[in-house]
Amino acid sequence: MSCIWISAQECSKVALFQLTELINKDRELQIIVSFEPPAAKRDGNDPDQKIEEVLSQMGISTNLKGWQYLRSAVRRCMDDREELDGITKRLYPSVAKEHKTTADKVEYAIRHAIEISWQKGNEEALEGIFGCDARGTRRPTNAEFISRIADYVNDCGQPMYSH
Repeated sequence: MSCIWISAQECSKVALFQLTELINKDRELQIIVSFEPPAAKRDGNDPDQKIEEVLSQMGISTNLKGWQYLRSAVRRCMDDREELDGITKRLYPSVAKEHKTTADKVEYAIRHAIEISWQKGNEEALEGIFGCDARGTRRPTNAEFISRIADYVNDCGQPMYSH
């Protein structure tokens, strides 16, 4: 009996196709699918992991499309700050292409996720990232929010508190 370990996060379409072929050839094949990142990515130096932690701390639910789009947008802005100079012409379309959707849907989903965070998110996390009494101020624009998260993750990126 054969056994294969697969990281669902790093599995490409080609790998999934090859896996399907293996299953068809060997009916006794055991497959272990893991949603845990490999040990190398759990060392605390992975920017994507830091972004995910910050977004989750702020109260943005991972089941929102905006969470995925925010993660991609923040990562792109960490790599190239000029992405924010053309948020509607450059950032949204590149995130949309990555997620196989439209720029309008990306913009709306990000705005919705920010709105949810601002209304119902963790006040302590919001204040730690955006300053004192974050809820008493207007909700940041998408560009302001993405920029601030990118700056925060670049500057420290450590979880602000433990659950």
